[in-house]
Amino acid sequence: MVPPKSIGLLLLALLGIGFWPPNASSVIIYRIGMPFSTAEKDSLESLGIDFREIDWTASQLQDALELDSLQAGSLQPNYFDEDEDIAATLLSRDGWVRVKLFANQNKLIGQAMIDADPTTALTWPAIAPESFQVSHIGTEQVTFDLGGRFLIREVRFRPLAEKPEHFLERLSIGAFDNRLVNIAQNVPYFPPIAEVKENTEPEVSVILDPPISTQTVQLLIFRETPKEIGLAAFELYGGGFLGQASYESEIIALDDLASWGEIRWSGRQDPDARVEIRTRTGTDPHPDVFWQLRPEQRDSVQFRDGGGDLTLSEYKRRYSKLLDVLKPVEPRDRVSPDTENWSFWSSPYLFESSGTSIVSPSPRQFLQLKVDFSSTVEDGGKIDYVEFKASVPPAVRGLVGEIFPVETQVGEVTHFTYFIRPTIRASDRGFDGVEISTPSGVVSVDSLRIDAINYDNFFWTKTADGLGFEIDFPRKLEPADSGALIEVVFNAPVLREVGTLFTGKVFNRAEPNEVRQRINPGNAADEIESDGISVKAPLISSLVSAPQIEPNPFTPNGDAINDVAHISYKLLRVTSQVPVSVEIFALSGRLVKQIYAGDISIGEYSHPWDGTDRSNRLVPPGLYVYRIAVDIQSEEGIKSGVIAVAY
Repeated sequence: MVPPKSIGLLLLALLGIGFWPPNASSVIIYRIGMPFSTAEKDSLESLGIDFREIDWTASQLQDALELDSLQAGSLQPNYFDEDEDIAATLLSRDGWVRVKLFANQNKLIGQAMIDADPTTALTWPAIAPESFQVSHIGTEQVTFDLGGRFLIREVRFRPLAEKPEHFLERLSIGAFDNRLVNIAQNVPYFPPIAEVKENTEPEVSVILDPPISTQTVQLLIFRETPKEIGLAAFELYGGGFLGQASYESEIIALDDLASWGEIRWSGRQDPDARVEIRTRTGTDPHPDVFWQLRPEQRDSVQFRDGGGDLTLSEYKRRYSKLLDVLKPVEPRDRVSPDTENWSFWSSPYLFESSGTSIVSPSPRQFLQLKVDFSSTVEDGGKIDYVEFKASVPPAVRGLVGEIFPVETQVGEVTHFTYFIRPTIRASDRGFDGVEISTPSGVVSVDSLRIDAINYDNFFWTKTADGLGFEIDFPRKLEPADSGALIEVVFNAPVLREVGTLFTGKVFNRAEPNEVRQRINPGNAADEIESDGISVKAPLISSLVSAPQIEPNPFTPNGDAINDVAHISYKLLRVTSQVPVSVEIFALSGRLVKQIYAGDISIGEYSHPWDGTDRSNRLVPPGLYVYRIAVDIQSEEGIKSGVIAVAY
């Protein structure tokens, strides 16, 4: 075995970046939203990295998003000022106004109410007194689709200024947030949210308390007298962000299988808002399965007419033309996720951690992006762009790995073997290195074995964060090595019980810009039955393990020999940072000194004590008690012992 790389070797590797032929890279960066700047393009081209730009409008779902912002290159939820009329711009968002005339719906005449022209109005003529009967079922009906969901606080309406006597006498306002309602037929009556029963004023303002979030508003007008009535203006006011908004991209099809790299974004998340970005990946362009009935066979089969390489939107459009009698009776049975060829949506990426690795499975050819906004009235968010990095094609067709043993003791250094088996096509570039994460650190890397041959001339080094290591192979694995078993033996501790994941990636040293290809858990070695890359340990009660005092006793007399005692321990099981304190007490229970207090996470720690008290005076010789305490209000987080001071 060869020790970790020297600084000289690392420098040579870095210098090699500049000599790699730019055109040899298969890396592509896909950006959705704001285009690359000229400087960004120049930088990528100098590195031999290709890039693709996708507009936000390439989507299959845009719900409650601000369309003007979308077209300008940003993604953000609908927002209106308090004095901005939402209804006035609904046509620009593909909204509409429908007026019920007898049994039909007219989508043109109602536009007079929202055209901001005070000289135009929608008028219902007077009814002959002898044929008029007071009705309480809403004799006139107007429905407004706002072209998106909005927060509505106030509804205003008025007749023509020169005809104030045309005011509405009695009305009801309804709202219905079902964006799938079939408006081609008669619009149903919506649940009422406000009523005006005895109006005598031309201008009416209805305050909604609490405000509502809706896409569709309906006005029902009750004719109390046979007089002519009219509306010159119908206005809706809200103010603030809409509570929920979402975006789903079209399926992004890459040219071939791809290894996913980092996902980055630029945007804003206000303090009381949440912006959640998710991904999912697949092996075909259709993440959902659409079902149709076959009456003769009395069964349901996947709808395939027009499937092929069409976009998902086109696929859905063709399915929607299918007669309802040829679809399953229950709407919930008509569409199901394709779990065989597509992953589920990932957990949301932490907004503060732009540049994190894509967690959705790879290598795969298809990817979809989802962004969800959760806002308050005053706090929202914005995304200027989301980009992801991919190597197309990946270094190898497939990688499976498993680790042994799969069970160990918490806090103990364990001798692990990591098995990797690649599938390498003739056109694949291969790899000559592997990176393995060791979440609790690594002690040593002992051996490398490739296709039953031991190699001593390999280099290894810890990763920058100390939570993993990299091995540089003595040779590159190429198509002739497809199916060869790679065995990496290393020593590392496990500091939590519930599954420590040892993820792995392979890479090419000569291609530093390429995406490191992830190793997927699977059957890499037939003699091992784990088929996984996680390790578990038996449950233990203590959070603090293996406290040690070196030296003990110690002699803080200033002679530079054993002047300081180091209190070392392992923090186990915690899943986030927790408050920890290390204190020294006299045998009487009096606090002598707190030598550490802070928030730390799982790992190994050491704190020095120089033999002084809280006043920085040397303590008398004798026995003292050290106490390591995790602030979780439990005895599980306390360890103590004796430390001796001598002169």
